[in-house]
Amino acid sequence: MTTSKHGKNSLYLHPKQADFQVDDLPAFIHALQSIGLIAQKIDTQKNTAHYFTGKKYLDYIAYMGCAPSIQFETSEKNENFCFIKIHRLPEPQLIHSQKQARAPHCPHCNKPVKNWLDKKTTSGIHCDSCDNTSSIENFNWRKMAGYAQLFIEITDIFPKEAIPQASLLDKLAGINDVEWLYFYHCQ
Repeated sequence: MTTSKHGKNSLYLHPKQADFQVDDLPAFIHALQSIGLIAQKIDTQKNTAHYFTGKKYLDYIAYMGCAPSIQFETSEKNENFCFIKIHRLPEPQLIHSQKQARAPHCPHCNKPVKNWLDKKTTSGIHCDSCDNTSSIENFNWRKMAGYAQLFIEITDIFPKEAIPQASLLDKLAGINDVEWLYFYHCQ
């Protein structure tokens, strides 16, 4: 894919419980289709976890600004459009914004952890301010990172350009009885 007007930016949704994983992916996909978040699979040979947005997508995602320009289908002029990817990972992984990165805030002292990448282990981050090491998912990432095994990525969304509504987060929680969070990702 080429770069869109926003670059490679996405809105990610993920379960609050980092190690949560769906056991039955086809049933999960069907549930996402039933609530109208996703529609049919995008016919690609590379990846089968890409989906067009569903009929209720705009009820669930509120776009900010006067006249947002949202493209829901690809064309010969523009390969970038808003679609949804499902990511299932074998272990929890941190996905963080590479552009517009912000230092996470420590869960103990609430101070930003500067140079946090240098202080990161496989599952924790050390805070020099209070000398505590905490689990990655306990840090306040300020909507610029998430830590999970399951992600729903909505492509072509600039940070804070679109906000998931409580109704969507409630519907997702109802599918598997787990709370959902969101964040933005800029490459």
